[in-house]
Amino acid sequence: MRLFKRQPVRSPVNAYFSKYQQSITQGVQISGRKSGYIPHPLDLSHLTGKKIFIGYRGEALPSVYDLRPKGRVSPVKDQGLAGTCWIFATYGSLESCLLPEEKWDFSENNMKNLLAEECPQGYDRPFDGGGNQWMSTAYLSRWSGPVLEKNDPYDPFQGNCDVFPARKHIRRVVFIPPRKSPTDNTNLKTAIMNSGAVFTAMAYDDGYYNEETTSYYSSEGFPNHVVNLVGWDDNYSRKKFKTRPPGDGAFIVKNSWGQNWGDKGYFNISYYDFFLGMENALFSRTENPKSAQIIHQYDPLGWIASYGFQSDTAWFSNIFEAETNQNITGFGFYTASPYSSYNIYVYENVTAGKPRSGRLTKSFKGTIDEPSYYVRNFSSPVRVKQGKKFSLVVELTTPAYDYPIPCEVRLEGISSKAKSSPGQGYISDNGKTWDDIYAIAEDASICLKAFAELK
Repeated sequence: MRLFKRQPVRSPVNAYFSKYQQSITQGVQISGRKSGYIPHPLDLSHLTGKKIFIGYRGEALPSVYDLRPKGRVSPVKDQGLAGTCWIFATYGSLESCLLPEEKWDFSENNMKNLLAEECPQGYDRPFDGGGNQWMSTAYLSRWSGPVLEKNDPYDPFQGNCDVFPARKHIRRVVFIPPRKSPTDNTNLKTAIMNSGAVFTAMAYDDGYYNEETTSYYSSEGFPNHVVNLVGWDDNYSRKKFKTRPPGDGAFIVKNSWGQNWGDKGYFNISYYDFFLGMENALFSRTENPKSAQIIHQYDPLGWIASYGFQSDTAWFSNIFEAETNQNITGFGFYTASPYSSYNIYVYENVTAGKPRSGRLTKSFKGTIDEPSYYVRNFSSPVRVKQGKKFSLVVELTTPAYDYPIPCEVRLEGISSKAKSSPGQGYISDNGKTWDDIYAIAEDASICLKAFAELK
């Protein structure tokens, strides 16, 4: 194998995931339910305090805001005894972002099941086990869902691997940066006001919950639960919490423990809660599926780790083979930094092992404003004939992050089913000399998807 001028390096592991592996807190009960949040291996701490949603910065944020009276929150549901809060929070965000124009009731059960270890493309979790925003993004981005609740009703006690048609295709999941302080709330507030409910993790302990005022504040703990932020009140009194935080202010939270819990399923969490706003996601954009659509991908478990060359710029590529005559209509990948820039190229009639061989049929550049799962369609499709190989090649720059290449990798405790084969994904430090990602890590696949329609 060719020696790289700069050797590829794998990204460090999130400290909370390491602690989770050591303690295995998934079985811990919170309010009689299974702990539902599993920290993810990705460490994106470089994002802490970064400002995003710059396009909305001219809008004044009110001191009080609530999505509920605006008809932009879907009904409160009950996860039961299962550790599936992260799924309810995923759809709480997605359904909210589609409101009020579109009203949907998506199936938490289907995601719960298809992402379980018992199913072919599942994680290291049981049917009723915990998860996180990266898992739900993988499920949505591979087009496993969302499916309708009426097609696969929720059952916290049973599991299967039934497949149903996806009713939407996800186009954007924004990974909102961690807060740097209790008052660093502009990103979260902007997301709520301009898009909808935000997925966020917290450390829940009954001992910190004030039942009389339905308020919550803790100064310690381990992340174990996921909720939706649906509004805020800058003047919410610190005196309403069981233990007084340093200052006033609270977010309005939609929970998934039924309408008989809290204030009809809602509560308030202090701005000063120690873990609030550390793990956030906004499931903000979708499109309607079309007939005869195709997805080319090697990463059903999504983004687990990243690679880089000690630089914030790197190249990556996937080579696919067209099983039918088709039009390549777009692409999708992840980026770990705001204001990431990319150049993308499409080659057809590619020679095996050479991503930039064959004929260049498409190239353009773009900027991605937020750290996100990002989908873009081509203005005109690329025609590919049956049996021919084609490649997507990306040069990506992720400011302040030296691991630009998003990958699915095999990692015990979360993604032990990850697998890859030679001849699929390639990485490069210069876009000229390439090496098979399989030669770097036999279980690694590049998170780069191609979308197509039958001709």
